[in-house]
Amino acid sequence: MSRSTLRTVVLAGGLVVALTGPLGGVSGAEPTPSPDPSASALPSPTSSPTPVPAGPFVVALSLTRSVGTVTYGGTVTLSGALTRADGSPVVDAPVQVLSRTGGQDSRVVLATVRTGSDGRLVRLVSPRTTAEYQLRYGGDALNAPAVSNKVVTTLKPRISGAFSPAGLKLGQTSVLRGSVAPAYAGTRLAIRRRMPDGSWRDTAVVGIDGNGAYRWSVTPSVIGRHVFQVVLPARPAHLEAATPAMAVQVDPRDLGRGDRGADVLTLEKRLAAVKADVGKIDGLFDYDLAHAVVAFQKSQGIARTFRYDSATRLRLGSPAPVQLRYPKAGRAVEINLRQQVLYLSEGGVLRRILDVSSGNDQLYESEGVTSRATTPRGSFAITRKIDDPYHESPLGILYRPAYFYRGWAVHGSASVPAYPASHGCVRITNGAMDRLYNLLTIGTPLTVYSG
Repeated sequence: MSRSTLRTVVLAGGLVVALTGPLGGVSGAEPTPSPDPSASALPSPTSSPTPVPAGPFVVALSLTRSVGTVTYGGTVTLSGALTRADGSPVVDAPVQVLSRTGGQDSRVVLATVRTGSDGRLVRLVSPRTTAEYQLRYGGDALNAPAVSNKVVTTLKPRISGAFSPAGLKLGQTSVLRGSVAPAYAGTRLAIRRRMPDGSWRDTAVVGIDGNGAYRWSVTPSVIGRHVFQVVLPARPAHLEAATPAMAVQVDPRDLGRGDRGADVLTLEKRLAAVKADVGKIDGLFDYDLAHAVVAFQKSQGIARTFRYDSATRLRLGSPAPVQLRYPKAGRAVEINLRQQVLYLSEGGVLRRILDVSSGNDQLYESEGVTSRATTPRGSFAITRKIDDPYHESPLGILYRPAYFYRGWAVHGSASVPAYPASHGCVRITNGAMDRLYNLLTIGTPLTVYSG
């Protein structure tokens, strides 16, 4: 009977195993230990490793824009594409549309848009400012995050303006009204005027209200065409914007009683040049000048307004020449009843034009006798004169009358309307009679006709 020996063996990992066996063997070798069930669970040095899942796919995100510059109110189309390296699309992925205003540092998220089946996305934007756009994708378990390239769209604001009225008289005011969109807070607009050499010069600066509206008024001091433009200077947030050139036509002002100034003085000189009886040339539109104006209007066949208006201005610029009907070798007087004017000539040359008011052809009664207020037609001469500012006649007071036929005279009057209004005499203003009296010498030929 063989002897057995109890031995202990320490295995790798500190595992202790008890072995029982003979002390010796046939060959004298150490007996082979029995396998430990727990040891068989340890990994074999020759076993295959467990597969490691692949990391997230690298993706590309691109961005394009439809236009580089847009006028306020228009739209820009932003188009993006999200794809993997192999060109396959990333579908239904949320992509943020980022915006950064010109001149600003921070970005804002305008929207989140999901890609389509082709990995593409589209976003319409209506810019209020010049802006830089970019797309951003946050990634997921399969796809890595990505950002796109940057694109910039510049904005041109809209600006309008108009003068009212666009045509005015010297001394009148025209108002410029307009608006800017969008209405940037604190916006200042430059009002520029075009100079004779074609350059522009800043004239004024105006602000806008909360709605973008502005207002500016101008009272030109020079006759002619004045051209203006309103400019919104460029800023980081927008391009420069300007209105079209806007013209204000300034014509000489209409003149009437009481007006004074250089233009009145010019009018007096121009009327005197065409022989109207203007009285004193002093730059004041007085009673004498008003009658000089109407005398010119009568001689030209235009409306009798006693004012220097547009029609009179136009005709005075190119007056029709006055043709004497009965020129004489010496001094002579012609009275045209149709025109209601008196022409004084010297040697067949016109020297003076005065407005008159002759008989109105109405019936009247004087001293129990009914008569018709007519002015006799024909060739006459000055027969007598009365140098009395208050000469009393059966029909009223006559101012320094110069008679040419019986009781008919050329005389001064406080009432000389633009139409026939007398009992038959030829009325002129008292001031005109003072200037004419000494020229109406006895024997001066005087012809009255109907025209």
